[in-house]
Amino acid sequence: MSLKTIIALLQRHDLFADLDPVRLEVLAFTAEQPEFEPGQTLFEAGDPAEDAYLVVEGEAVMLAHVGAEVQGGEKRALRLDRGDLIGETALFQGGVRRSTVKAATHLQTLKLSRAVFERLMEEFPEMAGSVARALSRRLDAVGREISELSRDMDQKNRT
Repeated sequence: MSLKTIIALLQRHDLFADLDPVRLEVLAFTAEQPEFEPGQTLFEAGDPAEDAYLVVEGEAVMLAHVGAEVQGGEKRALRLDRGDLIGETALFQGGVRRSTVKAATHLQTLKLSRAVFERLMEEFPEMAGSVARALSRRLDAVGREISELSRDMDQKNRT
C-alpha cells in the first residue's frame, strides 16, 4: 500500500477531507495495515469497539444484526469496498460492535486505533476542529432527514 493511495482514500472520507495531508501522513504512519483472506473476520458483533478499518483494497461484507425482536435473528448484509471506513464510531467512543464484518475477497486495510486518533487530535488542535466540523455537518444532515420524515408522516396521518 503506498502512502499516496492511503492519503487519497482518507481524503475521500468526510472526517478527513479537510485535514492537512501532513496530518494524514502521521495518521497513516501510526496505523496498522492488517490484511485478511476471504472469509476471515475483522470483528464480530459484541466485540469491543476500539478501532476503525479503512478498506484500501478488496471487498468485505458487514452483517448487521437486527434486534432480538426479529425472530430467527435476521441479518442484513452490506457490501464494503475500497475507501469505505468501517466502524468509525469506535474512533469517538467505546462500546461493543453491533455488526460482524468478514472479508469477501483478499482485503487490505488500514486499522485506525481510537487511542492514537485521540492522541493526534490532542496534539494537533486543527485536526480536532476539522473532525468536529465534519461531525457537525453530519448532525445537520440527520436533523434535516428527521424533519423530512416527520413532515411525510404528518401528511400521511392527515390523509
